[in-house]
Amino acid sequence: MLLLGIISCEKSDDDCTDTTLNTTSLEAEYGCINTKYQMDVELSESHIIIRNQLDFTELVSGSCQPDIDFSVYDLVIGKQGLTSGNDTIYYKLIENCETGNEFLTITFIQDATTIAPTVTYHALIPKLEDGQEHSVEIVIN
Repeated sequence: MLLLGIISCEKSDDDCTDTTLNTTSLEAEYGCINTKYQMDVELSESHIIIRNQLDFTELVSGSCQPDIDFSVYDLVIGKQGLTSGNDTIYYKLIENCETGNEFLTITFIQDATTIAPTVTYHALIPKLEDGQEHSVEIVIN
């Protein structure tokens, strides 16, 4: 009986479920406006993770320069060139249940205008642990 009880309490790999984590933005948390066009970072078709205020101040320019609570958040920020106008940017952050690593999907919803902008995207994500890996996938619709 004891052996059956121990075996039934063991977790199997089937119990592992990835978790969707909340992200937020500089607009929502700090009142910034239109950051995709009003904020700049010296990147091209790539992103970085900013983990402190000094790096944010040195690397990011534009009308939005808040004091970010980096004890709570890390900032994923990047630039993406688009072939038509941008309507909306969606963010989905998943934490892998087996590794603890995070995967951020950034989806650009385009419109029919012929403007081909380069936009700055960003997401405030929960503070990463030391050694925790983070990757980004770009989807353009």
